[in-house]
Amino acid sequence: MRKTAFLLSLLLCAASMFSCGSAETSDTSETSQASSEAQQSEAGVDYDLTTMSSTMIYSTVSNMILYPDVYEGKIVKLEGNFSVYHDEGGDKYIFAAIVPDATACCQQGIEFVLDGDYKYPDDYPEEGQSITIKGAFNSYDEYGFKYVQLLNAEMKVNA
Repeated sequence: MRKTAFLLSLLLCAASMFSCGSAETSDTSETSQASSEAQQSEAGVDYDLTTMSSTMIYSTVSNMILYPDVYEGKIVKLEGNFSVYHDEGGDKYIFAAIVPDATACCQQGIEFVLDGDYKYPDDYPEEGQSITIKGAFNSYDEYGFKYVQLLNAEMKVNA
């Protein structure tokens, strides 16, 4: 009797583990579908991360980094902390909006290139200051790695 009950419970466990899955694996279009349904609070913005919860922001940024082709050319708006890095190899400055996750343990950033003629440090905020960035999503390869950025970006320094 115990053996039958054990086998029955084992069978029910196995059935419940496999009953929610599908025969096909998720592809990048399905992965980004949840992100593509993001709220659009501003005309012309495809992904407005400023209206999302911190968990959703972190998830969307992760998807953008993992599946950049899905977001290519889309207009993205996000809020983060200003960060700058000097690439000595390329003798250029790289600017980014750093977005922490909900628990503030992990951070991700998206590089941005402002639209117009700006000079660092004169036309940029202090490092760590809160900013809102809006621009066209782009990915590129450099030094053997893939990077993501917002091109033709507009930056607003938050109070």
